[in-house]
Amino acid sequence: MIRRLMLLGALALSGCASTAAKNAGNAVVAAPNGAGDAVVGALADASLPKGECGMILWTLEENQPAAILRVTSGKGAEMSVNGAVVKFSITETSGAAGFGVFEDQSLAAEGLTASVKVRFGLGFDGGSYLERGLVTIESASGWRTVIPTAGVAGCRTK
Repeated sequence: MIRRLMLLGALALSGCASTAAKNAGNAVVAAPNGAGDAVVGALADASLPKGECGMILWTLEENQPAAILRVTSGKGAEMSVNGAVVKFSITETSGAAGFGVFEDQSLAAEGLTASVKVRFGLGFDGGSYLERGLVTIESASGWRTVIPTAGVAGCRTK
């Protein structure tokens, strides 16, 4: 399963379209107790923009990988929350860094905060696998969603 996630990550960095979920952007990936105000869905577009560096994280949804977070170096992050793409700013970073991203990142958007924790794993040409990932999203009303992830960090050629 991890090899499958790694292969999908490499394809996303090279510009291939994501086929992670049949209804990407509509699929509910994680919700606190099945309800609440921080329902996370799959991103419809999980590839990095051409010439940019960053990370993409996936989780499993119905036994298929679903991209839930894209961080573009120097430009912030994106997640699908409550059916809309939410742009997060990066407020704090720590840990090892590579390809313009860090192992530990704090994100903020209007009414939401997120914590992203990953560990750099094996490298590949133009990137590195990310393992033992955890994304925690908290809404202003106190709902918290915790999602296990894996992914890739790297740079997409022009």
